[in-house]
Amino acid sequence: MSALGTGMKTWHVSRKEDRAARNPAPALKTPIMNSRQPVCLLFLGLLGSVFPAGSDNNSTTTATPTQSYTDHGSTTSQVDFNTSSYNHSNFGNGWWNYNTTMGGTSTVTTYYRMLVAPPIPPALGEPVPPRRAAASMAKFSPPTTLAEFVYEPFFMPLSPLLFSEDLSKARREKLTAYRTARSSALEALRARLDSLQSATPEVRQSELAAFARTQTPALAELERTAEEMRENFVEGGWFEAGSNWNSTRQWRLGDNTRWESNIDEIKVVLGAAFFQEGLSPAQRRLLRELSMELYDSLQSPTEEISLSSPGPFFYFTPETARIRLPAEMPPELDQKIRSYQDEKAALKQELRTALYRQDRAFFEFKRTNALKALAEQQASRLARVEQLAEEIRAGLALLPNPAKPPSIPIPRELASRVNQYLNDKVAWQRAMIARREALRNEFPEDRVEFVRQRDSIAIQLVGNRRTKPETKSRRDAAVAELENFNAQQTKSYAALAREKEKIRGELLGVASSLASRSGGKSIELLLTEFGYAFAQQERWERYTDYETAVLQPGLSSEQRRLLFGAALERLELPIGSLF
Repeated sequence: MSALGTGMKTWHVSRKEDRAARNPAPALKTPIMNSRQPVCLLFLGLLGSVFPAGSDNNSTTTATPTQSYTDHGSTTSQVDFNTSSYNHSNFGNGWWNYNTTMGGTSTVTTYYRMLVAPPIPPALGEPVPPRRAAASMAKFSPPTTLAEFVYEPFFMPLSPLLFSEDLSKARREKLTAYRTARSSALEALRARLDSLQSATPEVRQSELAAFARTQTPALAELERTAEEMRENFVEGGWFEAGSNWNSTRQWRLGDNTRWESNIDEIKVVLGAAFFQEGLSPAQRRLLRELSMELYDSLQSPTEEISLSSPGPFFYFTPETARIRLPAEMPPELDQKIRSYQDEKAALKQELRTALYRQDRAFFEFKRTNALKALAEQQASRLARVEQLAEEIRAGLALLPNPAKPPSIPIPRELASRVNQYLNDKVAWQRAMIARREALRNEFPEDRVEFVRQRDSIAIQLVGNRRTKPETKSRRDAAVAELENFNAQQTKSYAALAREKEKIRGELLGVASSLASRSGGKSIELLLTEFGYAFAQQERWERYTDYETAVLQPGLSSEQRRLLFGAALERLELPIGSLF
């Protein structure tokens, strides 16, 4: 999406120039003058740039070296200036000529704030851009920690605070406690799902519904905590900075429609989902989905019905999730889907209209009150949409999923080995991610990350040098346990690598046999087909949580959102769209 810098106090490009340029390249940084800088120094710093080059004034700007270890989102410059040759003052009956020189040096610090828009979730089963392509060592790049919160309501307000390292101890502790509770709930839900893998669909649905009644109250409280954190990150607190995008932009929808486009509306809709007060959590999620639909309007009108396109996609629940519908469906199910789409579209249109109308409200409280009233009006209808989604989900469970890749045409024994290999690989990956998350939650001030060690991947824990002695002793014990864990995972990784090579060798034999019998396809072509089929199957394995969150009957809405957020994190979507 379009980029727009943000900050507590910003320098803005004029609206007309911004609309006329229509440059889609992201504005990576927006300068913010240091509010703590004395006014006189700011004035003197600006004075040095008033005089044109070639005059008696000399003005130079020398940037100091960037800070090592972290940039803290700021740039400090030394501004030197002098003025000379002020003369011709008349005292009494004569002229007195004199020259005077003023000069000095001031330090001007420019702070930068970065707002990062959440990545657009792919449709179920669709290719995911490689995350490595979005990785950057540039000075102004999104904080990688944001990847852990891609579906949270506080994603965007948190981004500038992480970028500028402006999280207070209280905020860090609350964020850590939230992540720990979320990880525990997710682990419990996944364990319950895994325990019911071999159960019949009816038993699985019944058992999951019983577990949902037990777990949902805690998840609802967790979502309330997330909303409180969003509000705090937006508005700030006692000695805590906020990051409210609405308070920094100097334009409003409808100011001058000659310079407007749907890009501007996308910004307002997505910005409202994270920053506008008065909306319910359900409305915020709906607005995130609406921004995706508006973004779809930027593509070619026939894009989704092209033969090379897997679309069009059906926007389902949890919000922003998309799936492909079967080509043939029972009339009753088809009618429910149409009713679901109509009601959801009506809710979105009401939200869109209200945001456009209220965006120009002079007083913020009037906009907030109008949206609160709309939230109360839409609450029962939003609940009805959730109920319709559950009925649709029950009908879709009886039909084949068009997004699921076909089985690979290889001998049954080899196919069984391939499936076992894929399951073992997923289990290895889950163990690595679970241990990393556990260590991050236990030691939030330390670095916990994956690192390559020889021919395997391990987890490293880099301790904070300011750690308290009691925490250091716990960390030393954790590091000792981590060494054993890494050693065991390295052995498993090596075993997986050996099994992979064996499977590749056997696939070559199968391809040779098929090529000699058919006479129509070469070994290389058959291996290419196998490789494509395996890539699809491995990609589908990454969507396990996504598929469960969207299509598994019996889960509560809170459980679906928990699982869907974890699915987006597991997909490792590139984070690089600046707002």
